[in-house]
Amino acid sequence: MTHVIIAVDGNTYIHKEYTKTPDELCREIELGAFESPIPLKDPAVVRLQNYMLIAERENAPLLSTNQRNILELLSMGASETEISRAMQLSFSGIRHHIDALKNKFSVTTREELIAIYCRAYRR
Repeated sequence: MTHVIIAVDGNTYIHKEYTKTPDELCREIELGAFESPIPLKDPAVVRLQNYMLIAERENAPLLSTNQRNILELLSMGASETEISRAMQLSFSGIRHHIDALKNKFSVTTREELIAIYCRAYRR
């Protein structure tokens, strides 16, 4: 038995039990075949043993062209120095952009920043 909590909004949740495993339910969500008691356009899933939380994905924050370019280069493994040269911006300017992006996405590491960028913007 898998317990599923579906977030309707910030204050309303639906609890439902499914006979399927969490893996089966995740696969259905990926395929768009999950039968939810409420319509879900683009669900995100968090799993913890036999519990799942399903909620609509938040809209990704808007990025400037420079921010998007920096994130794209970071995701390709470029160093700050390489990004600075490629974008013809100062090294300190690139570091400032990266720090601002970390704050925008509420993360502390470059790896977390890249992971969020890849999930939210590369669909």
